[in-house]
Amino acid sequence: MALGKVYLVGAGFGGPEHLTLKALRVLEEAEVVLHDRLVHPEILALARGEKVPVGKEGYGPKTPQEEIHRRLIHLARQGLVVARLHGGDPMVFGRGGEEVLALKAAGVPFEVVPGLTSAVGAPSLLGLPLTFRGRARSFAVATGHDPSQPLPQADTLVLLMPLHALTGLKARLMERFPPETPLALLARVGWPGEEVRLGRVADLPGLGEGLPSPALLVVGEVVGLA
Repeated sequence: MALGKVYLVGAGFGGPEHLTLKALRVLEEAEVVLHDRLVHPEILALARGEKVPVGKEGYGPKTPQEEIHRRLIHLARQGLVVARLHGGDPMVFGRGGEEVLALKAAGVPFEVVPGLTSAVGAPSLLGLPLTFRGRARSFAVATGHDPSQPLPQADTLVLLMPLHALTGLKARLMERFPPETPLALLARVGWPGEEVRLGRVADLPGLGEGLPSPALLVVGEVVGLA
């Protein structure tokens, strides 16, 4: 039996208007779609094949990453076209890199279809620049899960999934930025219930109280332009 192929597809953030044309084509052609639980339901509705929820976020039991690898390899060896649908971009704070290595080791053909990560797309959608001539020449993206880790050096910081660590993140941010530095908390951008809160570093952690996930935190002088 001929091998099938696995596509690691970025769903972008929010609804289907942020899908690339190639991602849409793959979703229409794939016979099986293994998807993250936080992929927008309107994007899943575009997939014509069998839909299988996997991943680490959302409700229900979590799927171990090794089990996801096993399923991808098994399905491809059955000759199927498989889409592994990630929120955002598969290679940006996702498990796309691990899946690439597993597929390579198994000799399974694959292709990565990039997606629009919320780290860049969500601020842009809201008219919030990450760089700006004369004010910010660089930006960095990091996870907000672990405030014990040093923050990257950049004029603008984008921290993903920060809500449960805002107290610790405030202490880290105060080491790098004045307390009056503008920031924005962006929650569920592109989803129902979207919410944006503007404030200063000094306003943490209270500014994030009651915000829903997924969310991200943008810090830097450029936020003051919003």
